[in-house]
Amino acid sequence: MYPIMLNLMDKKVLIVGGGRIAKRKVNGLVGEGAHITVIAPEIDEEIIAMNVECIPYPFTKQDISQYDIVFIATNKESVNRQVMECVQKHQLVNDCSNKENSNFFNVASFKHDGMRVMISSDGVSPEKSKNLKQSIKDFLNK
Repeated sequence: MYPIMLNLMDKKVLIVGGGRIAKRKVNGLVGEGAHITVIAPEIDEEIIAMNVECIPYPFTKQDISQYDIVFIATNKESVNRQVMECVQKHQLVNDCSNKENSNFFNVASFKHDGMRVMISSDGVSPEKSKNLKQSIKDFLNK
């Protein structure tokens, strides 16, 4: 893996799933200039309140072709598999439940005093990255 930062201005981002993980992904993307679409039969009210496009129905094949980046954030293996079958070579895809299906993954990051601090476990332990991020944040805020 090669760490990069992406300019998301005007990129089309699809998040399949409407729960806790999807909400976390939307939170990280809002404000970065991307056009965000969330597709799921049920979408968390907090996601709806973030003023992103919400499509309250199940994922279908035609949903994917127009997107640059796809996050698979469901707890249903059959849906995750269906999305993976539709992914095209030019798309960046992150299966939040299976790193092996992903051609990228996120890092834990935050902004502080004009800097962006990022932590990665290379996808092995997102929880450890999250905890280390909080420890560094706490240290810098002292």
